[in-house]
Amino acid sequence: MAGTLTNYSVPSTFHGVPKFINYQFSFFTVPVLLAFVPILYIPATMVVAFRIFKKFLAEYFDRNVNVQLFGVITLSHYMSFLFFIAEFFYLRLPLAGAFTSWCASVQPNGYLIIFIIIVFYINYATMIFPCLVALLRLNLIVFPSSYQKINTKIIKCLPIVFIYPILCIAIMFPGNGFCSHVAYPIYGSIMLRVTDTMFGWTNNYILMFNTFLWVSICLGINAVLIVKLIKFKLSVPSTMRSQLSQKGEISLTLTTTSMALAYLTNGLHTIFGRIYVDLTLFLVALRPFMNDVDTCVVPWVFYLTHPIFQKKSVNQVMASAVERMGS
Repeated sequence: MAGTLTNYSVPSTFHGVPKFINYQFSFFTVPVLLAFVPILYIPATMVVAFRIFKKFLAEYFDRNVNVQLFGVITLSHYMSFLFFIAEFFYLRLPLAGAFTSWCASVQPNGYLIIFIIIVFYINYATMIFPCLVALLRLNLIVFPSSYQKINTKIIKCLPIVFIYPILCIAIMFPGNGFCSHVAYPIYGSIMLRVTDTMFGWTNNYILMFNTFLWVSICLGINAVLIVKLIKFKLSVPSTMRSQLSQKGEISLTLTTTSMALAYLTNGLHTIFGRIYVDLTLFLVALRPFMNDVDTCVVPWVFYLTHPIFQKKSVNQVMASAVERMGS
């Protein structure tokens, strides 16, 4: 996900400089080729996410599974794809030099900040989904007879997930976006930055606060969930629990764990970027691929491990429905 954002004075060495205005973008460079590496795995992952969505719709109309949990997991996949698209234009193409000549010909303005705001908005919203998935699972274990009503009420509050990020990015609204030349990975690489933010604040500490806030909540909920699952398994004989239910529990646990990869990406960039300043540009160049791991691993883990996506007989389908999507 998106990394740190710092206030910088507008560099006089970039805007209007002839060597940057006359920069010739070429498709035949290593950074450009790296920018399009996701073609190898993103389309296949999108197909998997589409199959998950189709399955969600089928189960939603049939009321066979915990549709609240299934729906949130599905929504998180598409939020990750939105982030991938936004960051492609915010980070990958500028680093490849695609916008260098154009950026050198325009002055800092409020329109450039739109790219930055979109990326950080999606980033903050996506952070909440691993916590939400873990909470919905926990309610299913703690309140087995009323979890549907409780989770339905939680889902009705889902708009908060999309309102909260606005509070985090509000400091950037009065700012101006500008392009800054970086020495890596190639001559002509640029990054979009912001200046003149509200109160002169930077997004650095806001991003760090959100990363540790949501990772702490996620770890806390999952810790309680694991304890509850262990107690449940010990209290119920294995003969009374179906193999599908056990596979479902393992699948959802792996899915929730893989969703936490997003926190790792943010944490590495914010912490190591401040401690090892010289490595910041290398972290920026690596960050898109770290984000790709999060984007791809979560839907693939869910799709390949959960029994609801495996071919079953009619009896197995009914058993899977009774087990409520693997607890």
